[in-house]
Amino acid sequence: MRHKNACVLSLPLLLLAACTTPPASLNLMPLEDGSYRGLAVAANETQALRGSLRLAESTCLERQLRHAVIRADTRFRGPPLRTAERRDLAAGLATYVNTPPFPWLDANDDYEADLHFKCV
Repeated sequence: MRHKNACVLSLPLLLLAACTTPPASLNLMPLEDGSYRGLAVAANETQALRGSLRLAESTCLERQLRHAVIRADTRFRGPPLRTAERRDLAAGLATYVNTPPFPWLDANDDYEADLHFKCV
């Protein structure tokens, strides 16, 4: 009976943890040379990089191979008011608004991880 109670009590905590970490947005592009480019977008740099690495791992695992990273780049792509100094704010916002496609200001996609990998 104790075991059932422990499971019932831990289930809401697991669900809460799963809800607090939004999944990264993932895109996979096969390249001409047989390699891949995985793009992940998430709320922070770590989540974006983890998302692109999971994408590489799952892509190669489907082919019963392992992934080898050729290049990994991350960049901040959020609103400039989170990084800019006050004097650069107007110019930064103008550039941000004019960048197609215009991102949502309240979106949780501030970081992008671009992973170039190959299945070996």
